[in-house]
Amino acid sequence: MDSWNNPVVPTVFSLLLLLLVGEGLRAVLPVLRRGAIPASILAGAVGLLLGPSALDLIPVNVEVLEAGVYHALAVVFIAVSLQAPKGAAPGRSARAMAFAIVSMTGLQTVVGLAGVLLIGALLGAVIHPGFGLLLPLGFEQGPGQALAMGHAWEEAGLVNGGQVGLIIAAVGFAWSVLVGIPFVAWGKRRGLWPRREAQSSEESLDNAVPHVPGASGGLDLLTGQVAAVGAVYALTWLVCTGLATALAGLPEIAAMIWGFHFMVGALLSIGLRAAMSAGGVPHPFDDALLGRVASFTVDLATVAALTAVQLAVLRANWLPIVLLTTLGGLATVFACLWIGRRGFPEASFEHAVVWFGMSTGTLPMGLALLRIIDPELRSPAPVSVVLGSSMAIVPLIPLVLVVQPGTIALFSTYGVWASVGGLLTSLLFLLLTLVVWVNAAGFQWRLRGGVWPAEEP
Repeated sequence: MDSWNNPVVPTVFSLLLLLLVGEGLRAVLPVLRRGAIPASILAGAVGLLLGPSALDLIPVNVEVLEAGVYHALAVVFIAVSLQAPKGAAPGRSARAMAFAIVSMTGLQTVVGLAGVLLIGALLGAVIHPGFGLLLPLGFEQGPGQALAMGHAWEEAGLVNGGQVGLIIAAVGFAWSVLVGIPFVAWGKRRGLWPRREAQSSEESLDNAVPHVPGASGGLDLLTGQVAAVGAVYALTWLVCTGLATALAGLPEIAAMIWGFHFMVGALLSIGLRAAMSAGGVPHPFDDALLGRVASFTVDLATVAALTAVQLAVLRANWLPIVLLTTLGGLATVFACLWIGRRGFPEASFEHAVVWFGMSTGTLPMGLALLRIIDPELRSPAPVSVVLGSSMAIVPLIPLVLVVQPGTIALFSTYGVWASVGGLLTSLLFLLLTLVVWVNAAGFQWRLRGGVWPAEEP
């Protein structure tokens, strides 16, 4: 009986049952299927209602949920990074998507820091810049990174940072559904998404790498992939421990190392795969099964993140959260509308839809919205977003690893001026990104005709 008293066991069982409830709701309510609302989000909403913050009817432990979301983020990045690069050389649409991801992160950072200054002026208080920086983390990166960095910034003075990050991410999911579905309907009325065949030069994501059969008597294929992910994560822990120990004299920076553990895991995964390929093992991992591991982890992390939201923290911070997320949501909608037609050279609306979904929720949310108009994912947008996401990592380094943590580190000394400096630096980063986009990927900023100019016949 004592083995059942561990809070991990009932929490995991509850999450799995909630996922079945979410799938059941989609089965019995056609409106949910037509709206392409993911089962994991429905499960999370039910979990929030039945969980400890509301009715307290299911046996879940908030600490276990938060720990699960934190570790799930790294597992997803490791599983994705162990897969072989897909497709041929990236085309202009993929480059445009990379610039779109980078520019949206810059825009939401600008809005987040400007929102902190504006809300602070309205409330007559100095608000921690981490509160505003959780906007791009929660909206653009999802609950895992928002929780991880929110927790890391708690040591730098951000009260309830992890929970605030989860709440902002949950609000982002609401924007994805409540605004994303009408956005798709608006495009349908305007006829912005004609049926397109997939480009012949682009390979199917599922068939890019051959399936590798398991050897007789060896590990089951799925077991092998899970073991590989676990081994890389163990190495990630060792590397992060070493870095944190080396930076022990800078506790705020050392804490951020654990917030960026997912990037360490991704870099180690890419290096491991490259080393094995160079050693004569062309297909060391099964990409299809790694994709399944990543998808399962995303579903589990989503329901855990929403169930873990503590309504008491929301009640204590509801006004600044509502103001900040409203500013961020409106800016995101306008950017996707105005840039969507001008920034993507082909399948503009499909790219804008998936971009909006992943800029308010996660990549799976963007693909869920895209499936409303592209059920078989035959447009160029899915390939563009996969390639563009990997291409965006390096350009984001100055913003994510320098500007954001630098603003946090300077706050204790310079107060509100740290937010001002971070805002100006982020604005410069955004403008430079747009300038390079114009020259490198054909951003047609001079295109006339309102928010969404008509396409040429």
